[in-house]
Formats: sequence, C-alpha cells, structure tokens
Amino acid sequence: MLDINSILPAKSMGIGRESDKPGHLLLPLAPNINDKGTVFAGSIFSLAVLAGYEIALERSNQLNLSGNLFLLSSHITYHQPGLSDLIAQGRIIDDLKPTRKSNWKMRIEVEVVEAQSQSLCATFDGLYVLQVENEFNNQPEPDKSEVV
Repeated sequence: MLDINSILPAKSMGIGRESDKPGHLLLPLAPNINDKGTVFAGSIFSLAVLAGYEIALERSNQLNLSGNLFLLSSHITYHQPGLSDLIAQGRIIDDLKPTRKSNWKMRIEVEVVEAQSQSLCATFDGLYVLQVENEFNNQPEPDKSEVV
C-alpha cells in the first residue's frame, strides 16, 4: 500500500488512513481550513486524487504492472462545504485496459463525505494512466473477478 507520508503535500495536509482498504483516506479539518471555516476545496480535490491514485496503484501491483502512474483527466463536483474531518472512499468504475500507446488506463470514482454526519461533500471521477515499464504491454484485459 502507498506510504502516504512519502508525499510531502499529503503529509502537510495531515492525510491519513481511514481504513486498511486502498483509497479509504481521512483528511483532518484543522490544517485544511479556509477563511470561511470550512475545508478548502483544493484540499478536498487533493484528497480525492490521492485516494484514486492509491486504488490505481494497488490494482496495477495486483497485475504485476509497473511504471509511471498519473492522472490524465478528472472532474469533481462539490455538493456542500466540508464542516468537519473528511473521509474519501474510492472504487474502480472501469478496470485497467490497454491503450493504443501500450499504456494502461482505468477510471476511478471517489466520494468524499463528512466524518461526523456522513454527508456527501464531493464526487470525483478520475482517469488514471499507467505508462508501463515492463514487458506486460501486450497482455489481454485483466480478469474482472480480480477487481479490488
């Protein structure tokens, strides 16, 4: 699993684990509060991106794929301000698929909720790409029964 503290912005934001499941992360209110007394939108976005990244990384590791993993595109909808600590929980929408450029891509959705009320604060959809560094470029699509 990803060492969250190895990512300096995540460390300074206080992002930690909500559970042992990949993509289940916690963002404390205190270091991420804005001038309105709510969680800064950029912190919510960063939490969601990191949760999605961890899921994509874990899935890549399950398939013994390695390389440069990055977020290609994303969309976030903010439903309400975050008034307390936040929890991110992600899931795979489209599992890893090979691309024409011998990379792999997958789509992940992350919901960010308030820890206390469980109210939905944001919904994130991200397309992650893995630029493969090993010889698995031409593998068939992964077995869907192995999905996290």
